[in-house]
Amino acid sequence: MIHYAALPLELIFEGCESYDPDYLRLPFARGWIIVEPLSPHSFRVVQLMSSDLQDYLNPQFQPGRIIDLLPGEIRTNR
Repeated sequence: MIHYAALPLELIFEGCESYDPDYLRLPFARGWIIVEPLSPHSFRVVQLMSSDLQDYLNPQFQPGRIIDLLPGEIRTNR
C-alpha cells in the first residue's frame, strides 16, 4: 500500500499497535455477526459472515450499525 502524506508515518500510525478491541461473535440462522460491545446492552456491527448472499444486502447487518438489546425487546438504531 502506498500512502502519500505531508506528515511522517510515525504520526499517522501512532497508537495503531495498541488498539485491541474486544469483538464478540454472535450466531444467527445462516452464519455469524461480529460485533464490538459499546455498553452491556449496545453493540456495533463490525462484520457479517453468512452463507446467504441476501444477508449482505440487509441494512440490519450493515457494518457500523448500532444494535441495542433491551430486556423484552430488540431495537436497532443507526
